[in-house]
Amino acid sequence: MDLNGVKRRDTTKGPPLRILSLDGGGVRGYSMLIIIQELMHRTYVEIEGRAPHRNEIPKPCDHFDLIVGTGTGGLIALMLGRLRLDLETCKQLYVRLTRMVFETDKTIAGIPYRSTLFKASKLEEAIREAVREHTVYEKEGNDGTESDMISPLNSAYSNSSGPRRHTSNASTVSFSARSPQAQMARPAFNSRYGNPNARLYDARETRTKTAVLAMYRGSRKGSPPAILRSYDSRREPPPEFDCKIWQAGRATCAIGLAFKPIQIGQSVFHDDGAGTFNPAPEALDEAVLNEWPGREVGVFVSVGTGRRPKGSDANQHVWYEGFMGDFAEARRKLISKIEGCEAIHEQMRKEHLAKRNVSVDNYYRLNVEVGVGEFGMNEWHRLADISTGTRQYLRREVEQRMVQGASAKLAKIHKANIRFNRALPDVPELVKSTSEASEPFAVELPADIPSSWPPHNTPPSRQSYESGMENLHVPSPMSPSPRSSGERLQAPQSLKVGTPPVGQRPYPAKCALGG
Repeated sequence: MDLNGVKRRDTTKGPPLRILSLDGGGVRGYSMLIIIQELMHRTYVEIEGRAPHRNEIPKPCDHFDLIVGTGTGGLIALMLGRLRLDLETCKQLYVRLTRMVFETDKTIAGIPYRSTLFKASKLEEAIREAVREHTVYEKEGNDGTESDMISPLNSAYSNSSGPRRHTSNASTVSFSARSPQAQMARPAFNSRYGNPNARLYDARETRTKTAVLAMYRGSRKGSPPAILRSYDSRREPPPEFDCKIWQAGRATCAIGLAFKPIQIGQSVFHDDGAGTFNPAPEALDEAVLNEWPGREVGVFVSVGTGRRPKGSDANQHVWYEGFMGDFAEARRKLISKIEGCEAIHEQMRKEHLAKRNVSVDNYYRLNVEVGVGEFGMNEWHRLADISTGTRQYLRREVEQRMVQGASAKLAKIHKANIRFNRALPDVPELVKSTSEASEPFAVELPADIPSSWPPHNTPPSRQSYESGMENLHVPSPMSPSPRSSGERLQAPQSLKVGTPPVGQRPYPAKCALGG
């Protein structure tokens, strides 16, 4: 595909796109998980024609091509997209995370005694613990480029005091890790460890593209946000190649009043008020302008954290404004960002969708109005009220029709994806890695070269050609894949396998590298 003289990959082929956009809003993000779980439940019914069992509710990562979030929505995007969690696991993790972060706020009678409301160290610890628990198996957050068996005695991890991975909240199967089959496949005591410093970048071809928005410190109002991606972008290089998952989570939550700035490499992120809490426009542009130009958008789902009740005044004066005017002003700005989510929604519906040639019929906005919008960002003890209000909202006729329409389209596109993938031609592979549980570190050596391939002429000056043998260095399967010119794969010196001449190579044989 040639556009303005630039050769580009053809992105117009394939089923319509499915995009999920998640707002920011503190602890009220729990409402979004309930809404998405309802949507996934209905999607399964549309696909299979029956109600799902408890362990069959689909994962969002299997039904969305792109998941984008900011703030709390960014954390949820990382859980659902990058870590590939099922909804029930994500809900449990979210409850634990919010309690850990928000119950230790730095306030007295609601007034902060430090420059920010919450401890950034608590948020970092909570995210790192979650990442470690869910980067053990390759089907979840682990992309195979980092070590997934880090011992607590390892110097790089010896200072962490997080708990060992529990088998009850894993996420390794197609729909949910809470299935009986998944539980029976794991031992009662699991000595494997994930990687708390796993990269945001995901090298897997089958990955769900995940992105979170953050603001560079000092950005002016109206400045575009920085996009931290789990994939390589055709538009621009990443702000930092070595960004970790926990760093991306911290950056998207670095909002003026809530958390202090974070430096990743040579970039400093902090939203002083220039950013927004609704990433829908950026999510749409990322899909149709950068990643899949020319592809139809089949479903765009935007989920909010709740609207304030009508009649409430976000600009009302508070009793401490006389002597803490700066804090009161910061509080009003934060509330205004939440209020602005609906204004962005209206702008999407009236202008931006048409500008990007997306039908308004394929756009769905779900944002609770009942008993959630008035909750504070840090009221973690009111999660039960948030859940109740959200379920009441989903019972309304308008929202029922909206969820039904979105789920029907998701099911239709899912079936189209299956047909499309089956029609793709098979690509011959010379080197394959094995994933049997009995030999987790085994690799498959090259087989005979197919006769249809052109012959490879080896230079006659090589001594290995004359002797018929050469030293084949097999790199560790757990070495990180290089993403920049400064990175190189280092082959272990102790692993050398003799290889016969090309004409006498045997059929594929497994070589256990780990013993």
